[in-house]
Amino acid sequence: MRLTRIIGTTAFILISVCAAAAKEWRGLVPLHSTRDDVRRLLGQPLPKSSEFDDIYDIDGARVNIMYVRKRCELGLPGDWGNWNVPPYTVANIDVEIIHDKWFPVADLGIPDIEKIKWYTDDANFTYYHDKINGLMYETRDGMVRSITYGPTEKDQSLLCRKDVPLIKY
Repeated sequence: MRLTRIIGTTAFILISVCAAAAKEWRGLVPLHSTRDDVRRLLGQPLPKSSEFDDIYDIDGARVNIMYVRKRCELGLPGDWGNWNVPPYTVANIDVEIIHDKWFPVADLGIPDIEKIKWYTDDANFTYYHDKINGLMYETRDGMVRSITYGPTEKDQSLLCRKDVPLIKY
């Protein structure tokens, strides 16, 4: 059992880090993939999903895929709104790792990660936002809790308004 857990955790870390380098998650690319693509690749979501998000439990993680509700919608948190893409296009993919599988920030292999630090919230979670690659890492006590795959710097041309500040979650 313990060996299985170690192998599973190691595989998840390697998959996560490799996917992070690819700027996609399991073939899904924010602002380019659609809900139909998601369901073709992952099947039907969990019943607690809603009209504009699909939830899956995959490989020791809770995966929440959020979709654009309408073109150019403002007032939404993070990278979820203000995009000139059709409704039901993937806005971002949040991979929340189950607590006993959190891994050290150092395992991300990002030199000088403090350069991409975005903020630390009142619950002492620190968020690192790699805007170039469209990745956000949520950490606590030096351990990675989740990885969010969102629009990359190259996707900025799809923004409806360029002067809108990014709303924190």
